[in-house]
Amino acid sequence: MLLSDGSSGSWATVLDVHGAPGSSGWRQLVPGRPLRGPWEAVELARLGPGGVSGRHHHSRTHEIYFVLHGTCALDLDDTVTEMTPGDLALVTAGSTHGLRNIGSGDFSWLVVEVPAPNLDPATARKALTVHPRLQPVDLSAAGRVDLAQHGAAPLIDAALERLDAGDTLALEANGCEVFGYLVSGSATLTASGATHSVAAETGVALTLGESALLTAESPCAFLRVRSAVEGVAAP
Repeated sequence: MLLSDGSSGSWATVLDVHGAPGSSGWRQLVPGRPLRGPWEAVELARLGPGGVSGRHHHSRTHEIYFVLHGTCALDLDDTVTEMTPGDLALVTAGSTHGLRNIGSGDFSWLVVEVPAPNLDPATARKALTVHPRLQPVDLSAAGRVDLAQHGAAPLIDAALERLDAGDTLALEANGCEVFGYLVSGSATLTASGATHSVAAETGVALTLGESALLTAESPCAFLRVRSAVEGVAAP
């Protein structure tokens, strides 16, 4: 199990993000090497007021955006949607997207990116017409979104779990791997006989076969994303 503190540490500065002038901040949360699944990137990103991540085409990866702070206008395949905290967007291979910070403060979001298996650009474009497109969704209201049915394999689903103080949540990486992020609140995480304190903005990754128990110490919001592992039957 990997724990990563997203609230501290320095931000890398990325210039001319996808061809747009200006800069953005970037911070890695989970390195993919210790995991069995094909995780490309799990990271935090931010843009200052008026900042832009330029429109670009995804030819080989699927990507989730989950909004943490601020407001943006997301252009996904020429449909522009305003996104605020708790909203989730899915960008599948074959899509074109970009975003602009339209708020008065920093815009920050969580990025989960995975390679699309055995997918060439032509197949990616065709997949957009086969699977129902997922428009940005308020995950705070929806609770859970099935990502696999929208052509985002190996991604399985994403859920935003709400816990009151004393509530528990079992995290099981059975037939999959799990990434979680404590959006708000405080909790403890017990795994392999050890208990760890977990503050808001902490990421946790469970590799295949691992399990943990999250116990809320105060009201919490916890984002959970599951991804399949090649050669292993998904749950």
